[in-house]
Amino acid sequence: MLQKAKEKVEYWWTMFKRLMALLCVWGLIFSGVTIGKLGVAFDYDDTLVFSTPAYAKAFAGTPRPLGPQFWSIVNRAYDLEKPKALPWALAWAFKLCGFRVSILATRPDTDGEGLRKEWRHLVPKSRFHFVGEEGGKRRFLEDGNNVLFFGDSDLDVAEGRKAKVFTVRVKRSPKSSYKEDYHPGTMREFVLPFSEY
Repeated sequence: MLQKAKEKVEYWWTMFKRLMALLCVWGLIFSGVTIGKLGVAFDYDDTLVFSTPAYAKAFAGTPRPLGPQFWSIVNRAYDLEKPKALPWALAWAFKLCGFRVSILATRPDTDGEGLRKEWRHLVPKSRFHFVGEEGGKRRFLEDGNNVLFFGDSDLDVAEGRKAKVFTVRVKRSPKSSYKEDYHPGTMREFVLPFSEY
């Protein structure tokens, strides 16, 4: 009986030491990243979320596509969007390691406060950016201490490279309605496997 108790104590003491070692490693990573104010950015549409249902609702609900009313519907239809499992999990992992996670949405900010609020647990409102015009992502990536950028389009890869930020291609969902500007692997970029789901 004494032997069993000793083995049990030894088992839990070993587990405690391993846990403490892991916490020390995490603390070192977190401290270094936080002190360096390093950032990781994610494109929003077709990278972090599958947003085709929100766009479908906007196209069905407005006679004039891409006008203010269209973008208002898209930005308020976040309940129809579904986070993509692997990019979403990576964003949280980077946040837990101390990285300043940012989200870049290539759309106007018409009625976008609700969308910012929806993502407040992952990123503060000040780190959710609507970058409508071409070159907006590059300017954002150049301004911060961003070390990684996750995007789905060819333009995302090109803008990440122009900003000298390591860019990872996220695959679009097979159900995505947006087929243009998408040729994974043709720019010799790293393509994140299983990121289409």
